[in-house]
Amino acid sequence: MDTDKPVTSEDRMILVDLWTDLVCPWCYLGEARLHDAIEAEGLTGRVHLRLHSFELDPTAPVGEARSNIAHLVQAKGMPEPDVRAMEAQIQQLAGELRRDYAPERPMANTRAVHRVMQAVHSSAGESSAGEQAAAAFFLGLQRDYFAGRVDPFDAEQVITRAVEAGLDQDTARSAWEGATGEGAVADDVALAQEIGVRGVPFFVFDETYSAPGAIPLDAFRQVLRSLADGTAP
Repeated sequence: MDTDKPVTSEDRMILVDLWTDLVCPWCYLGEARLHDAIEAEGLTGRVHLRLHSFELDPTAPVGEARSNIAHLVQAKGMPEPDVRAMEAQIQQLAGELRRDYAPERPMANTRAVHRVMQAVHSSAGESSAGEQAAAAFFLGLQRDYFAGRVDPFDAEQVITRAVEAGLDQDTARSAWEGATGEGAVADDVALAQEIGVRGVPFFVFDETYSAPGAIPLDAFRQVLRSLADGTAP
């Protein structure tokens, strides 16, 4: 085997950092578009997704879930019919991406979920394996949350998912309760502030090119293509 073979554009991994929050619908849609762009460009297996914690509302009540409808009515001052119309529009966009979307969902503070994600990462190792395990745990939970199949504010449901991801039950519960994982969450939030992240989703490609928001599918394809073929400036 030739260990001195140079890495070419055909086999180089593309790194995508994503700041996200579990209850963020645009994060859900943005990740779906990224996924579709990777497939469309024939880059499956060549993109490494690294998730970072971000809280849309750090002041949200802990353990006191209410509906997203009620939350938006109060937080944004929007009339309920307008909130429901907005959710219906997002549901349509999700359908175009072949993603399930429940217009009414529980909503509460997401810090505990982020701590558990960070614990999954640490348990699987600080290498890419840990990052992959954390992404699989978080994105699976997020997809089922938006599909209406899981309540991420119920400790037992999240702990069960974490155990399925390879985390032992005691560590998962410790992270949920705040005894572990907090430092890693704080580090992600601090890094977000340092690089100017003001909202999510926020994508950074190869630690060089940033893209805030759920950018269109074609934009994802363009940046991935330029990185894959080595034509990115």
